[in-house]
Amino acid sequence: MFNLSGSELVFIAILGLIVLGPEKLPGAMRRAGKVYREIRNISSNVQRQVNDAMAEPIRDVRKLVEEPIKEVKNSAAAAATAFTAVSGAKNPVVPDATSHVTPAVADGDPPASS
Repeated sequence: MFNLSGSELVFIAILGLIVLGPEKLPGAMRRAGKVYREIRNISSNVQRQVNDAMAEPIRDVRKLVEEPIKEVKNSAAAAATAFTAVSGAKNPVVPDATSHVTPAVADGDPPASS
C-alpha cells in the first residue's frame, strides 16, 4: 500500500528510536500496526462496496451490448448459409452467359485492318 523498501523501513525505525526512545517505541509500533490494519480494512471494504454497487449496471450494459452482437452473428450465419446454398446449387441464379456468345469472326478471312 505504501511501497516502502527495506532501507526506508530501517530509516523509519532508527528515526522512531531516536525520537521516542527505547521505552515508548514498542507501544508506538503496535499502535502504528493497528492503524495500518484498520486503514487496510477500510480500503478493502470501500473497494468491495464499489464493486458490489457497479456489478448490476455492468451486467445491464453487457446485456445491451451482447444482444445486438448475437443478432448480427445470427444474421451473418443465415446469410452464409444462404450463400452456400446458392453457390452449391446445380442451376445457378445467373445463367451461364458464355453459352449464348457467337464468335466475332466467321469462318474465313479475318477483317481488314485500317
